[in-house]
Amino acid sequence: MNYFNKRIISSQKILENLSIFKSKKICAMVKGNAYGFDVREIVQLISPYVDFFGVANVEEALEVRALNSEKKILVVGKNYDPYICKDNNISYAVTNLTDALYAPKGADVHLKIDSGMHRLGFDNAEDFTNAISVLRDKEVNIEGVYTHFCTLDCDDDYFKYQYSVFKRYLALMPKDLNPIIHIGGSWALAKEVPEASMIRIGKGIYHGAMRIESRIIRTLNVEKGARIGYSNGFIAKKRMRVGIVPVGYADGLKRMLANDYEVIIGGSKCKILGNICMDMFAVDISKVKASEGSVVIVLYDEGYLAKKLKTSSYEVTTNFNHMRGKTIII
Repeated sequence: MNYFNKRIISSQKILENLSIFKSKKICAMVKGNAYGFDVREIVQLISPYVDFFGVANVEEALEVRALNSEKKILVVGKNYDPYICKDNNISYAVTNLTDALYAPKGADVHLKIDSGMHRLGFDNAEDFTNAISVLRDKEVNIEGVYTHFCTLDCDDDYFKYQYSVFKRYLALMPKDLNPIIHIGGSWALAKEVPEASMIRIGKGIYHGAMRIESRIIRTLNVEKGARIGYSNGFIAKKRMRVGIVPVGYADGLKRMLANDYEVIIGGSKCKILGNICMDMFAVDISKVKASEGSVVIVLYDEGYLAKKLKTSSYEVTTNFNHMRGKTIII
């Protein structure tokens, strides 16, 4: 373990985020190692406050089941192990008629509707109604029905279209069934879809709750003209003081941030110098009081870093999935 590196999670921020959704059931998405937050820590922290844990596949579901023997778990991705799910009290998605035909008696399933994202799910009304008949004949429990919205951050008209498609499928449900109706795509959906009795939350749980820290492991003075890092990624234009930090792209700090990102040392922003290596980077400490062992805040605002990388905050936090170091809940 790299004892210099820490993934620091604010339990207060996560619980504050969850408190926004008290009016509905919550399926907390913990796929991708809980979006990079460490699933072992997150499951323990939020279990009392959620109704389901959502995961991408059976492997993740079994990992969560080992951490929590009682809470409901839902596999939202493609599932090729329905009997393993049944045997471990794991609910899973039925996304087409074939899935329904292979569902075992007594399994808990959720019907996935493709309302317009075009990934997984029913996109044919006849298949949908036939699947329901098959599942009921086989005594499979239709525990839920759900969809995923994909444009709440950019196209309200398309959200309205997806919502109308979803409602058409809901209208096909037999009246004697009372499944959990749930949606995902943004925490804002809590106010958008009154039919939903549960919301699947990812970003809404984790927003603003992660900090990545490391420490300087070496300081050095370099002269004008000195080359720093691979491929002459930075050439000093003057005498400088440099710090070396043991975080690299293997830990989640993307190489494309070379010469274009600032970490925080002693309360001040300090620029990364040159190409980021697999397991360390150089930083300009000429204007701060820093020495070997000084704390370096590598991630302090996932939104800011996401803009630098032209990506989403989801990718930023999951980039740190395999960071060498330890997770600390504060």
